Amino acid sequence: MTAKYLVAGLGRFGSALALGLTERGCEVVAVDRRMDFVEALKDRVAYALELDASDPIALKSIDAGSFTAAVVAVGEDFESAVLAVAALKEIGVAKVIARARNSRQARILRAVGASEIIEVESEVGRRLAETLVSKG
Repeated sequence: MTAKYLVAGLGRFGSALALGLTERGCEVVAVDRRMDFVEALKDRVAYALELDASDPIALKSIDAGSFTAAVVAVGEDFESAVLAVAALKEIGVAKVIARARNSRQARILRAVGASEIIEVESEVGRRLAETLVSKG
């Protein structure tokens, strides 16, 4: 059975994630409130939709509860990210991964139900440090 992922928020991080999952054989449903972001991915993932991920009714309409996991990749609008995590948990998505810009945001996202937190900038910085040191 193919893994099925919802990626909410199609900026640089969300788009790269959606494409990376697709390249690895996963079925990806990519959503954003901005149609220009949706248009940029529509022919490159299984489904790309203009959808408000903070709306439980909209999420139910795409059967989001059946996905392997949902990733809230929203970076600019923290309130939308919090509401999306809460909505995804409300409709029964078991694994919700959320992007945070700092430890305060991470704490809040965990409090509303995120299973896992990704602090993109911190993680990339640590990986770069490891790469530089290992190359000597």
